[in-house]
Amino acid sequence: MLDWTERTRDPNHGETRRWVLRELLARREIHTDRDLMDLVTRRLAGKRVLDVGVVSHTMDYVTREGWRHALVAQHARYCLGIDILADEVERLRASGYNVRVADATSDEDLGERFEVVFIGDVLEHVDNPVRLLAFARRHLGPEGTVLVITPNPFSRKFYRRLARESAMVVNLDHVAWITPSMALEIGRRAGLELRRYHLAKPLPANPLVRAVRRAGRWLRPVEFSYPDFLYEFVPAESRPADPRATVT
Repeated sequence: MLDWTERTRDPNHGETRRWVLRELLARREIHTDRDLMDLVTRRLAGKRVLDVGVVSHTMDYVTREGWRHALVAQHARYCLGIDILADEVERLRASGYNVRVADATSDEDLGERFEVVFIGDVLEHVDNPVRLLAFARRHLGPEGTVLVITPNPFSRKFYRRLARESAMVVNLDHVAWITPSMALEIGRRAGLELRRYHLAKPLPANPLVRAVRRAGRWLRPVEFSYPDFLYEFVPAESRPADPRATVT
């Protein structure tokens, strides 16, 4: 378990921060042969999956090509989707999807356990991300995994927007950016360990362009080129969730 509190009580302690940086870089995996959802569907293929936040804001997103829940349900052996949007959930159920209304930041137990809990672009929306991950942990079966996608604020995508618009206005429902060190801490408080985190985007087929892109890594941080993070959590050994993850 990567737990900085076992070394110091000071979150700004220089040596401990350098240790965390080394550990995070060791857990980072870069994929240049596939996109993020291809990586996700490979991880959950043939498994029991809980998909959190299936509606993706409104029904307009449901009808778009690449709607994530359709991909998840297609690849999973069994998939249950949940969301807090009751009307949209009912419409999805009428369309044949196995979905139900549930608040994934609550203390509710759905009565099922899963090999994978997938949380795609939800963590940055909720009031309490620790409780969201605690909910996910509660629903994991033995050797289960939590997969979380969230935007990368350090990416080229957002720097370009900032340069173009002079101020950063993103999804108006976002309340946070979840960087790798923040994911590490949120997971720790929820009783989860950040096993690794992924950056994924296929390089262009043109060999010259691929070579230029690879060379560019020496000129700027590698994370600049990837718009999203994929965090992979597993239950921390013999570690309960932090009390802040539970309603009292």
